[in-house]
Amino acid sequence: MKRSNESGNERRITGVEQDQWLPIAVRALARSDRTKAQIERLLGAKGASPSQIRVTVRRLTSLKYLNDEVFAGRWAERRLARMPMGRARLQDELLATGCSERIVHATLRSAYRKVSEQDLALQVLTRASRTASAKTPSRVARLLSQRGFDEDTIETVMGPLMREGS
Repeated sequence: MKRSNESGNERRITGVEQDQWLPIAVRALARSDRTKAQIERLLGAKGASPSQIRVTVRRLTSLKYLNDEVFAGRWAERRLARMPMGRARLQDELLATGCSERIVHATLRSAYRKVSEQDLALQVLTRASRTASAKTPSRVARLLSQRGFDEDTIETVMGPLMREGS
């Protein structure tokens, strides 16, 4: 029964109240892609009630302004192009944006089908070899670990580096 009351309340949020929150959310989305969770937090911080937030998020979703699956795919593509990283780090970043675990796991499967973690780790090694701070194998391994690469990937890409050093 409570649910029907919430629906009734949401139907009453129209006109001025609705118009107050939609432009705020649209302006935020115009500046950058955001998840539903990020928009919910933004509107809550601005003073919108939970029902106003739900109505606004539903409207943005129906207008196709909000889509967490599309957001996650774009995020992953941009992040991997700008800063190659392993699955663990990308997963943490996507979860931090508010994407659901289901969306994050689907995005990771898709992203790492397009490019292997080993190739991304080699990109990190290539870039690191140009800087003085990453000359020792332990520093390179630490960098790869910080970038979210697993131990197997690190060992695979570090093998040739370790043989050169011996």
